[in-house]
Amino acid sequence: MKELFQLATSLICLLTVLKIPARAMKVSQPEKIIVGSHNITLKCKYDITGDREAQTFRVTIYREKPEKGNEVCSASFNHTMELFEMRGALHCKGQPDRGSVSVTFIGMNKSDSDWYFCRVEKLYPLPYTEDTGNGSWIFIKPDVVETKRCAQVTQATLIILTLTGIFLLYSVVITYLHWPLGATACILGMKEAVDMKCELIHNSDEPATATWNGQRWETGPRQDVEKKPRGTEQ
Repeated sequence: MKELFQLATSLICLLTVLKIPARAMKVSQPEKIIVGSHNITLKCKYDITGDREAQTFRVTIYREKPEKGNEVCSASFNHTMELFEMRGALHCKGQPDRGSVSVTFIGMNKSDSDWYFCRVEKLYPLPYTEDTGNGSWIFIKPDVVETKRCAQVTQATLIILTLTGIFLLYSVVITYLHWPLGATACILGMKEAVDMKCELIHNSDEPATATWNGQRWETGPRQDVEKKPRGTEQ
C-alpha cells in the first residue's frame, strides 16, 4: 500500500513538471559603446519564456565583474514603462520598455571607462529567474577643447571700418599730392635766399663765397684773398 502511494505521488509530480512550461531568461547587451559625452546609455535586452507575463523586475549594473561589491546602480521596476531613478556609485536613470531596460549614466568621465555588466531579475510572478549579460566595454573619449568662434561682424562695425578706410585713403592721397609742392616751395625759397645774399656780397668790394654748413648755405667774403689797397689796381 505504501509503495502504491509513493508511485502515485511520483506520477503526479511528473505530470506537474511536464505541464509547467520551461521558464528562462536571456540578457543581451552591446559589446562596446564609444561616446564623447558625459551621459551614456546602456540598453539591456531580456527575453523570458514562460506561461505568464512578468510584471516586476530588478536591474543591476556591475563594473569590471558581475559580483557583489561591484554594483554601480540597482533598482526595481515594473511593466508600466515609467522612468525611474537610482543612485549608487553612479547616478543612473532607467527607462523600461518591452523586453528591455535602458540605463543612462549621468556625469561619467574618462576615468569611468571600463566593462559594465547588466543583470536582470524577474521577481514577480514566481518562479524567480535571472540572467547576466556578457558585458559592454564603455569608452569615454577625452574632452576636446573647442576653439571659440570669432564674434560675428555687425553692420555697425562694417560701417565704422569702411569710414576709417576712406579717411585713411583720403589722408594718403592729400599727403601725396601736397608733398612735391611743399618740397619745391622750400627749395625755391632757399635758392632765392642764397641768390639774394650772393648778390649783395657780389655788389660789395670784397669777393664772396658760399659755404654749406650741413643745414644751410652761408655766404660771405673769402678769407684767402689778400686785400689790395685801393689805388694800386691797374
